[in-house]
Amino acid sequence: MQETGNPPNASALAGEIQPAVGFSGLGRMGLPLAQRLVESGVPVVAYDRTRGKAEALASSGARWAATPRDLAKSIGKGVTFLMLTDGKAVQSVLFGRSGYARAAPPGGLVVNMSTVDPEESRDFSARLRDRGIHYVDAPVSGSVDQVVRGDVVFFLGGEESEVARTRPLLERMGRKAEPMGPVGAGNATKLVNNLLTIGITALSTEALALADGLHLDRAHVIEVLLEGGGRSAMLERKGPNFLARKYLAQFTTALARKDLKLVEKAAAREGRPLKMTREARKLVDEAMALGHSEDDFSSVFEATLARSRSGGSMPTVTGSAVPGGPTPSGNPPR
Repeated sequence: MQETGNPPNASALAGEIQPAVGFSGLGRMGLPLAQRLVESGVPVVAYDRTRGKAEALASSGARWAATPRDLAKSIGKGVTFLMLTDGKAVQSVLFGRSGYARAAPPGGLVVNMSTVDPEESRDFSARLRDRGIHYVDAPVSGSVDQVVRGDVVFFLGGEESEVARTRPLLERMGRKAEPMGPVGAGNATKLVNNLLTIGITALSTEALALADGLHLDRAHVIEVLLEGGGRSAMLERKGPNFLARKYLAQFTTALARKDLKLVEKAAAREGRPLKMTREARKLVDEAMALGHSEDDFSSVFEATLARSRSGGSMPTVTGSAVPGGPTPSGNPPR
């Protein structure tokens, strides 16, 4: 794994005896996050329903747990991180037949880095609290390449004392861990963040399709936009994808759709109309219908180009690609 220097705080904490932490969910995001913990000197006990992923981490020095319940027995009152696909996966790991909560003692701490509905986070927290187990939501802002570099931000929701307990470990994995309020506030912030991230990307594809229609050179347009008022972090990060029309997955289109549905659900609950969000989600649906579910979500550019070729009409949807859309298999984010 390529690094850009030592994990945050590694030198300051070198030589300390670190208690073991648990980690469940070793997908595209979870595995490099767990690796950063191991490489910073933190003993890790890992669980993933695909054992081969945990064995890959074991080669770096981590231990394997056969079930979330076994992981809880190994960690005791320590910290356990979750990096899972959705609320259903979190529910299974925490409260399933071999779930974490069946063996974790009072005083344990779950740090859920998964992107879930804020209401789900509050429900998980309440159910764990009944067992004397603490909970912090700490979703990640950043893509796979940023995780590998340690250049991600965590949005934290939870009690001040538990957030303080969590931050030193999170800062070994990323650049910053920012408290946002009580339980659920971290996930709420993540939804706001992903709405803007996906929306800016979708709008960027329309701007570039317009540039094509006006017979402008796409590469030159991106270069100029990045020097002016049209500059955005997403245009800068996804510009090479738009030029090459290749979409190596850092954050998949299927996950972008899942997050936009969470945004729409939360907005409806709060009575907040999000018309532009609905249009962005339609574009994501179209990209999935074109076969880009497991490509990077910047592949919405292909849906925008398809609209341009067809005079603005949506591509024909076949099979079950939309509205439900194919979802990633496995429990960690893909």
